[in-house]
Amino acid sequence: MAEETTTVNGATTLPVKRAAKKKSAKKRSKKVLKPKTTRAGRTYPLIPLEKCLIIAQKIKELNGGNPWSPKDVGNAIKVRGTADLFYYTASSRDFGLTSGTSSAKEISLTEFGRELIYAPNQETENELKREAFLKIPIFKNVFEYYKGNNLPDMKYLGNTLEDKFKLHPDYHVEFSKIFNENCKYLNISNGVELGDITTQTAQKHSPSSSSSITVGEPKKGTKTALKAFVIMPFIEKDKKRPDGFFNEVLKSLLTPAGTEAGFKVNTANKQGSDVIQSTIVNDLLEADLVIADLTDHNPNVLFELGLRMRINQLL
Repeated sequence: MAEETTTVNGATTLPVKRAAKKKSAKKRSKKVLKPKTTRAGRTYPLIPLEKCLIIAQKIKELNGGNPWSPKDVGNAIKVRGTADLFYYTASSRDFGLTSGTSSAKEISLTEFGRELIYAPNQETENELKREAFLKIPIFKNVFEYYKGNNLPDMKYLGNTLEDKFKLHPDYHVEFSKIFNENCKYLNISNGVELGDITTQTAQKHSPSSSSSITVGEPKKGTKTALKAFVIMPFIEKDKKRPDGFFNEVLKSLLTPAGTEAGFKVNTANKQGSDVIQSTIVNDLLEADLVIADLTDHNPNVLFELGLRMRINQLL
């Protein structure tokens, strides 16, 4: 190959060699990107029912059943770690006891949680706790699959959890521990079948049962025995009002006003029938204060108010 020379101002410069580009003998190997596999997370509450019930209990005992900030809840249950508080509040939410977790503005009792925490007797409380357990789909399905019997050895339980219920193996031991802890607390193992629990719960909360329930209590430290009874509609029959309108009025307006004034606040159980039961009449007549919501001129509310006014006239 001839060498090339260049001339600058009549002088010949040294030859210039052109460097040939060498082709790499080896081709760059292309990396094959494998699709990332995602592992399903927990499908059950990390905190057992017995332990996370403390949130609803403290909201009742220390804040009269009213919504509370996550910080206050954490202080009340003596859990200050961000992660721990989240697990407690998330578990309480999943069991249907409260709404809102540690990242919410406030944590409040749900309608179901209020019914449980203000249960009128031990039998009702126990059955509502069992209902809370069955609100978790995987708890209900596993319980039904094994017909209430104790879980088998982990080798066989793991196979079933992974195959039937799509639970990742990393969670099998943890699930078994939490599931058994809940069953022991609720006394629903050793052959108790799902049908037995659901039938008892349905009978206990059938439309034919009717009584008054407590929806709020004065804050701890308030020495008073005063009782207020709320009479109001429970169903939005006027299409102008959204579903849950009256429940929100009761929860966010009437109940806080009553408890702040030092009253224990009761109202009729809205799962009861339209017939005004004798227990409700007794509560209506014996209350120190009756709070009446006359929205929509509900016939039952008007009757109850008239009854109370007539009794006041006779006293």
